[in-house]
Amino acid sequence: KLPDTEWQTLDAHLQAVAQLAENAAAEFGAGELAHAAGLLHDIGKATEAFQKRLHGSPMSADHKTEGGRIAVERYGKNIGRLLAYIICGHHAGLPDYSSESGAGVDDMLRRTGDKLLCDIPETSAMPQITTTSQSKTHQLFYLTMLIRMVFSALVDADYLDTEAFSSPEKSEKRPKFPTIAAYSELFEPKLLELLSYPQDSTVNISRRGVLNGCLSAAEMPRGFFKLTVPTGGGKTLSSLAFALKHAQINGHSRIIYSIPFTSITEQNADVFRQIFGRDLVLEHHSNAGADNLSGEASENTARLACENWDAPLVVTTNVQLFESLFAAKPSKARKIHNIANSVIILDEAQTLPDDLLKPTLAALKCLVADFGATVVFCTATQPSIKPEWLDGIEVHEIIEDTAGLFSSLSRTKIQKISEISDEALAERLRERHQALCIVNTRRAARKLFSLLGEGDGHYHLSAVMCPEHRTRVLAEIKERLKNKQRCVVVSTQLVEAGVDIDFPCVYRALAGIDSIAQAAGRCNREGKLEDENGNPVPGDVYVFMPEDGLPRGRFQRMAELGQEVMKLYPNPLLPEAVERFFDMRYGIGEDLDKQNIMQDITAKPKEMSFQFREIEQKYKLIRNEQVGVIIPYDEAARELLREALEARFPTKYLRKLQRYTVSIYDFEFKELYSRGFILKLGEGTGIYALNEASMADCYDEKLGLVTDGNLNDLII
Repeated sequence: KLPDTEWQTLDAHLQAVAQLAENAAAEFGAGELAHAAGLLHDIGKATEAFQKRLHGSPMSADHKTEGGRIAVERYGKNIGRLLAYIICGHHAGLPDYSSESGAGVDDMLRRTGDKLLCDIPETSAMPQITTTSQSKTHQLFYLTMLIRMVFSALVDADYLDTEAFSSPEKSEKRPKFPTIAAYSELFEPKLLELLSYPQDSTVNISRRGVLNGCLSAAEMPRGFFKLTVPTGGGKTLSSLAFALKHAQINGHSRIIYSIPFTSITEQNADVFRQIFGRDLVLEHHSNAGADNLSGEASENTARLACENWDAPLVVTTNVQLFESLFAAKPSKARKIHNIANSVIILDEAQTLPDDLLKPTLAALKCLVADFGATVVFCTATQPSIKPEWLDGIEVHEIIEDTAGLFSSLSRTKIQKISEISDEALAERLRERHQALCIVNTRRAARKLFSLLGEGDGHYHLSAVMCPEHRTRVLAEIKERLKNKQRCVVVSTQLVEAGVDIDFPCVYRALAGIDSIAQAAGRCNREGKLEDENGNPVPGDVYVFMPEDGLPRGRFQRMAELGQEVMKLYPNPLLPEAVERFFDMRYGIGEDLDKQNIMQDITAKPKEMSFQFREIEQKYKLIRNEQVGVIIPYDEAARELLREALEARFPTKYLRKLQRYTVSIYDFEFKELYSRGFILKLGEGTGIYALNEASMADCYDEKLGLVTDGNLNDLII
């Protein structure tokens, strides 16, 4: 029990939270709604049962439901029910409409409340809620997004006010960021450097054209855009130039870079830090975020900003962005209100999940149409998105002559090989001075590498090598390529996204056109290959059918579509071939809303019956759960692990240890854990490491983490 002088009064808390929530929600026109939620969210604490609880009673007391009941009484069924979801969920998370356990919002509102010991705060008249769309489906989706946005504003305000009162020293540590205009000023020297870069090659001329196209398109109003640029065309910095200028012209509050792979997230964040400085780039993903932090670690200022994305430049993963947009838990949803009024760059947009495509696009459409966002689909292989999926909103192509750009940046020649044995493929690679071969599974990579032999300049790459290990190997590869030394690499798909390497020859196991295009982006990347007379020549990309065939399931279907497109188009990397691939891909019976999320949202429009928790469980970008295992790869890793084992809060070491972490599937983890190869760092932390004594058995300097049997037969 605290002394009376250390209590924050209920009225002070309600008024402060209401004001903070209103300020946040005003960004998307829902300030009054959020103000009402703030005033009512904790009104249930003014009951005799809750006051007794505060003074030591062991009896539980529900304080959240009373505010929901008052909202329905005061504002009627529609607005009141909307507020009830928000208020009743501000601690445990947005509730479902109905639940067998009795935890649904409809169940809560039926319960008899306790008498209040104070007057109910006066709230303003509620404005009419409207959306720009005439589509009933979109209108209902908008209501779910509005609930999530106001919920996010309320939860963040509640956290911030409580923190300011009970932990003012922590509140003071929250970083203060400059404006978007200040970021633009910091970017100006880099922009001038890019604009003055020597136009001494076709590649550099094309990159300048991409940059100028982005600067020109940035003057357009908010909306949907496509940046369709071949790999190596300078998308990253050109899209940043677009985002900064567009944000200033249109009054956006922040720029969000969303990337499908953690490795590229880290890479892009590092590029941006070189421009803006370390403290002005917020990097948030599973290894660098605040999700699993507690105690001392939560005091770190960068981690505090990860809680609510209160920063002008956020670099994150698709998992963080999209799963947050469909989240019910307060910790994940807290950042959603700061996604409104943002420029969202979706790098490698072709990776948007097919089975969740329709709800994903519905969310993006809602952000653009109703919450002031701009979205850019940024990729070399642009997905074929139908206008009706965006409720008729036009997507503007930033580069007017994409066919011309792809033609000018064409640096490879695609050649098809029928089925080839592993031994014959290995022999071809041995004959090459420099070559990259990309296969579809870990097992295929290990097998081919063993056939190739561990000769001078032979390398293996896969995701079961920890990032520090891969970085060192890639550094060696780049050095050998630069010095024109022998260099033959066998890799899984991990080199296809954001890895800046340049081989004269690439072999790619048959896959979808998007994967083949990524592989081709590692061939003659800078367009410097020449014949004996000094004339430019294309690099060779060989697409082959592997001896063991294709991995079954969806991957096989994509590869077969890729094969079909290659029959129709001599150059399958041109935009029209890519469009045909995606048209076929989206039209082969693939369910673009496999979890029936849109149906769940529109099932009972009159009741406003939304199953928020069910939807959160359904919307998962990664369904095969993975477990991170820290590898004691070098002395630095071993020292960090020793410190973590002795620390009260071992989670604070996660950021540094991410360089030594390998993600493996649950069944792989269970196999290694059962054999005593993996240890746990403290109870309840969920942090695991490879036992140092097991390194010789489980971790190979060439192959990375090794397991027995068919555990490595996985697509990476």
